[in-house]
Amino acid sequence: MKEIHPFTIRKRKLGSPFIASIPHGSSFLTDEMKSKIYGEVILTNNDWFIRELYDFLESIHFTIISANYSRYVIDVNRDLSLRGNRDKYTRSLIYYTTTFGKNIYDVELDEAEIRNRIETIYLPYHYCLLEEIRSFQLKNRKVYLFDLHSFYIQSTADIVLGTCGGCTCSAKFLNILVESFQEEGFIVEVDREGLTGGYIVSHYGLYPDVEAVQIEIRYTAYIEDRTFGEEEVINKNKGLFNATKARLYKAFLRIQEELEFS
Repeated sequence: MKEIHPFTIRKRKLGSPFIASIPHGSSFLTDEMKSKIYGEVILTNNDWFIRELYDFLESIHFTIISANYSRYVIDVNRDLSLRGNRDKYTRSLIYYTTTFGKNIYDVELDEAEIRNRIETIYLPYHYCLLEEIRSFQLKNRKVYLFDLHSFYIQSTADIVLGTCGGCTCSAKFLNILVESFQEEGFIVEVDREGLTGGYIVSHYGLYPDVEAVQIEIRYTAYIEDRTFGEEEVINKNKGLFNATKARLYKAFLRIQEELEFS
């Protein structure tokens, strides 16, 4: 199978300071990885349908950068210093077990394969993101970075906002987000354990003039109101999905308006 570009970027309006990052929205695997994994392994807990859920952001002039390979190939939301870790997936650049602790590979990965994933998938994603951020910094303008994810077990809230304990954004920015989501009826929590923010938010949120937040939406709030287990999710409740998408659209319009005139 032909390999694909490591990321997709969509830009509708030059000069718009809003950037959305979607690092876990794809389940696509490289041919190299497919040749090495256990045939029956279930690659669980991707951010199912997130790219579709937030595709409206392009229409309101967000730049959207989304990874085109699965987090199981290489996780672009991890620090490169974790490349040698093989324990829990939350501390691994390349996962050797699934989120349910099941072994992924039936052969050993060699250093050349790991280096190739870094150079052809991980680094291009971050070069792109950094280029977008720097284009505003050179003009002494503020950037608003939204890192978009989904979750299931860590909280019963609809939306969890991660700010690394208040380190990646201002209280004013955070309050605008909380109030905008609550206005649309979402139950919102901030910095829930396990959802406080990954590498993208913690790293770029320390840059000058960058306000960064991780936004996690619970599976039950947009896929289906049911129990989720060790599975690859292929279907969704279209009524729930479309209704939630419409609410998110209204919330982001309010966020955008508040930030542009704040």
